[in-house]
Amino acid sequence: MELNNRLEKSNFESMSKFELVQLLNELREAKDLQDKFLLNISHDLRNPINVILSVLQCLKYDDNNDKKLVDKRKEYRDIIRRNSLKIVKLIDNIIDSSKLEKNYYNLKRSNIEIISMLENTVTSVEKYAEEKGIRIIFDTNVEEFICAVDPEAIDRIVMNLLSNAIKFSPSESQILVSVFIDEKEISISVQDEGEGISEEDQKVIFNRFVQATKRKNNEHSGSGIGLDLVNYLSVAHGGKVSLYSKEGEGSRFDVKLPILLLEDEEINYELGGRSKVEQLEVEFSDIYL
Repeated sequence: MELNNRLEKSNFESMSKFELVQLLNELREAKDLQDKFLLNISHDLRNPINVILSVLQCLKYDDNNDKKLVDKRKEYRDIIRRNSLKIVKLIDNIIDSSKLEKNYYNLKRSNIEIISMLENTVTSVEKYAEEKGIRIIFDTNVEEFICAVDPEAIDRIVMNLLSNAIKFSPSESQILVSVFIDEKEISISVQDEGEGISEEDQKVIFNRFVQATKRKNNEHSGSGIGLDLVNYLSVAHGGKVSLYSKEGEGSRFDVKLPILLLEDEEINYELGGRSKVEQLEVEFSDIYL
């Protein structure tokens, strides 16, 4: 994005040979990153599609008189649905990240009671954590607070951070979700006791074109576009997201949002778009293989 802005403002005729060579090298590097990104995305799409095709092949030869195969139909349907949701999640993240990058994504702010909304989101995620023996703790310094945010966007931020935390956390560990509000901003933190992130990967963790390479748990490694989306959604709210991590000691993601209230607007307790159940199924579809 920064490179595109520089290209639009550049006067190539006035640039020195050194500046032109430097810009050319940056363009080549950007193209290489985009090519790697496309390869990662293609890989992430191919895996669930291959699983779906394999299951459909089994169903093709399903003998109605074979009780073992009949009993497996529900399992087959669940596999198809779960892998279809993986594809939906990836495509949604690509589309929304691209919209945010090009300023085509419109936040739908409304005045909401954000503490209850966040607590409900965390509560709805608990069952996914419990399947891995992970405990989620929710803590806040205030019991109630009204502010203007896009509730669906905030939901996606928190779900994405919790999804990552669960992926890379060991059994019998805990994840702390804390909300701290002062007179200027809202701070939402998600802290895990997982493997942590190397200093090298921390520098590129929010870049969709660079895939983290040092994670020990490769089972759930993907394109990394989810954290890119978290970053864009935070910035779109006028905020930012930061990472604090040390290998072997877990990670903490902090989302800081400025406080804003829309005048002459009622408090909204309803989320638009997908239902909460569908949002959860999409967001956590890549955890349980």
